[in-house]
Amino acid sequence: MILVKFEYESLKQDAVKLWQEAFGDSEEYIEFFHSNHDSCVCLMLTEGDELASALYLIDGSLCGNKGYYLFAAATFKKFRGKGFMAALLRKAESFAKENGKSFIALVPAESTLFDYYSRFGYKTAFYAKKQPVTEIINDAENRFVWCDAHTEYIMREQEKFGTDIFKKGGAVYSVFDGGYIKVPTEKNEAYRYGMLLSLDECADKLTNLNSYIGLTLE
Repeated sequence: MILVKFEYESLKQDAVKLWQEAFGDSEEYIEFFHSNHDSCVCLMLTEGDELASALYLIDGSLCGNKGYYLFAAATFKKFRGKGFMAALLRKAESFAKENGKSFIALVPAESTLFDYYSRFGYKTAFYAKKQPVTEIINDAENRFVWCDAHTEYIMREQEKFGTDIFKKGGAVYSVFDGGYIKVPTEKNEAYRYGMLLSLDECADKLTNLNSYIGLTLE
């Protein structure tokens, strides 16, 4: 069974446990996200009455095309190897199309996942390099733009947890390793950073652009 959002409180608690098992964040942080990001969609796959897999979708746009950012996709260890995440990714694709989206973007949690997501039609479309926050930033013309609700959430997250971010010209960057941000650059100078699944002809060209996701949930 695949559910949208949290129809049952027990599944919400299981979603917290799954997030913790997969990514190691604190229960306080995860529950804060669930309570303060109402616009985010959670797709869940259950095995009987138990949560098996889950992923989250946040609204955004790229070059005028509306899409989702997919993140925190995970399956409980005891349910892995049964194709549950594959089923959930297919559900995310159909869900996005039903809601008029042109694409889904994501940032793989590790390099080996680029090959995994490519099986479902995702292509590398985001490139970046590390740069000290003290250097001049040349903003990318083709930028993934977060919905207002997500940007507002990031501000609340910073107030609550002291998240290290950098703001410039309306764009918000995550800060890493005590003073670096990831900025867009030419492919020959960069490492592959994110992927994109095109859902219609209008979005096909997006996978060929040197695009950038300015803020991630890493």
